[in-house]
Amino acid sequence: MIRPILALLILLASSGCVRLTMAWAELDPSGRPSATPPVLSALDGSGTVQSAAAWQDQRPAIRQALEETVYGTMPPGGEARLVERRVVDDAYLDGLAVLEDWDIAVTAIHHGQASAPALLRMAVMIPAGQMDAPVILMETFCRNHNTFPDAGLSRPEGEGMCDGDGVVSGIMGYVFGRYITTPPLEEIARRGYAIAAFHPGDIVPDDAARAQAALDEIAAGLPDDGARPGAIAAWGWLFSRAVDVLEADDRFSGSDIISWGHSRYGKAALVGTAWDERIDGVIAHQSGTGGAALNKAKRGESVGEITRSYPHWFAGNYAAYAGREDALPVDQHHLLALIAPRPVFLGNARRDVWSDPSGTFIAAQGADPVWELLGRQGLDQETLASFDPQADISFFIRPGTHGITEEDWPAFLDFLDAHFR
Repeated sequence: MIRPILALLILLASSGCVRLTMAWAELDPSGRPSATPPVLSALDGSGTVQSAAAWQDQRPAIRQALEETVYGTMPPGGEARLVERRVVDDAYLDGLAVLEDWDIAVTAIHHGQASAPALLRMAVMIPAGQMDAPVILMETFCRNHNTFPDAGLSRPEGEGMCDGDGVVSGIMGYVFGRYITTPPLEEIARRGYAIAAFHPGDIVPDDAARAQAALDEIAAGLPDDGARPGAIAAWGWLFSRAVDVLEADDRFSGSDIISWGHSRYGKAALVGTAWDERIDGVIAHQSGTGGAALNKAKRGESVGEITRSYPHWFAGNYAAYAGREDALPVDQHHLLALIAPRPVFLGNARRDVWSDPSGTFIAAQGADPVWELLGRQGLDQETLASFDPQADISFFIRPGTHGITEEDWPAFLDFLDAHFR
């Protein structure tokens, strides 16, 4: 048994998702260059944005630049229809919550051309007796029956990587943390938060070959060029479709909705929130390259490395900037700035240098002027280690590596309490 486990650890350590290392991220980023171009510099070269109204005028150009160079064109339209809602357990967690199973038909629309409806399965946990509870809208690595252990939840055909008690599922927890599969549900319910969770791989598989057919369907009506959407854009778009059905439910009509994602789904959470102003905040944990970490002056995973490992994640144009990142007209601080003035949590780990925590912090510094322009505080820390859950840009770093550990969820919940309770 030792040799298979060791082999799998080596595989995980060398994968494009995460590199295990003994290196530590520096906590003082002052030696690294600032984010460029400045976030308030107009992309057309017409000067500096100096008012909230002028910033609103600038946002479409930033979105377009991110679509053309990084993510691909987001569907300008979409529909979500609740097909079925079923109560799985009205006394879940010994009466702390209600657990429901939702089937949702989602459709993308480009230039008036609609994709074929796809089935999105979402599990919803609601704190008992609470109306308008804030909703943590989660994209998860595991399927719903793993996120919410309950035999009554619908279970797609085939085994997922989180199923069973075998070596792979065990290594998932060992390498990627205690909460990679199931979050601390009891604590979340006691703190008064609902969860709506789904596995985006059921719509766009996280596999280069299998993803293409789903992406072609979502991109129906678009030219076959370097700006066709990748999986990150599609997964970000799914956050909006989940918001469609949540907002249509009277129990959530007054609820704040906070997108949540780890690693690749942290990238998607940032994209979904930046493009959909109905989402009230975001928790992006270890989102790295193509997420919150800068592309320019890069440390950790490079544009070339991520696009070779995951060619289906991004627009084809993104790979063309490998080795010439300085030519990018925008960088990831622009993505963060599109979310202003809403609260943003950026989670990191000292030994997750592959995700470049200091590059993420510099991106937060680069985005901060937009929060200030809009009358908010933005980032309120000088170094990576001075976590402030009440700040509008809340940067958190802990010891350890890439994953979701016991230290992460208390920080997530403190941030949520500060902004949404």
